[in-house]
Amino acid sequence: MFSKDNDLSSNRAVDRQRAVDYLKREIEFTAEVGGSYLLVVPGAVGRPNAYDQSEWVRSIETLLLVADMFTQYHVRAAIEPIRSAEVSLVHTVKDAKRYIAAVNHPGVAHINGDVYHMQSEESHIGGAILEAGEALANLHLADSNRCALGDGFMDYDTIIMALYLIQYYNPGHFVTPEPLGPGGDPYPAMNNIPDPDALDELVKKSVDYFRLREKTLLEQAE
Repeated sequence: MFSKDNDLSSNRAVDRQRAVDYLKREIEFTAEVGGSYLLVVPGAVGRPNAYDQSEWVRSIETLLLVADMFTQYHVRAAIEPIRSAEVSLVHTVKDAKRYIAAVNHPGVAHINGDVYHMQSEESHIGGAILEAGEALANLHLADSNRCALGDGFMDYDTIIMALYLIQYYNPGHFVTPEPLGPGGDPYPAMNNIPDPDALDELVKKSVDYFRLREKTLLEQAE
């Protein structure tokens, strides 16, 4: 969770230091619980306007301060592109690949996609998945309205076919439903009291729909 208080690209040194400290804690925690990747957002979520022209450079320089820890703990840094309405930099898979190339570190080589953001920024979600290729460590799933899969008009047949084309069914790759509801924002939600029954229903509906579309496509391919 990268807010203005722990922003890798901030023009305030104290906020960049908080981002470094946060990543150090989370890398250690991820390794402790057996996780294989950690989502990294190059700029603060909820701040769509750039501070200045140096955000890109500051973000990279700050992330490099902890990059060795990713390799040390065998945790992959997965850069997440987010729509321009929410962040000031890295909005597409192409942006993420350019950012990764600029960081130029083996611990920072992967991407966390999110179809909700992709529908705003990518010209074709399936094409963006193909462009990410082996670098795609995880793909967040929700429908077009950010509700459970099947409750909107997101083309999941195309998404699933694209995932199969990049052989995403191999170990170490994940798709994770993230149905937050219309206009859902995970940042205030993380401090709210959750409704387990409602969340279970959202997840169950999403998993059932994904498996149904996957099964249908596989049957059609036979």
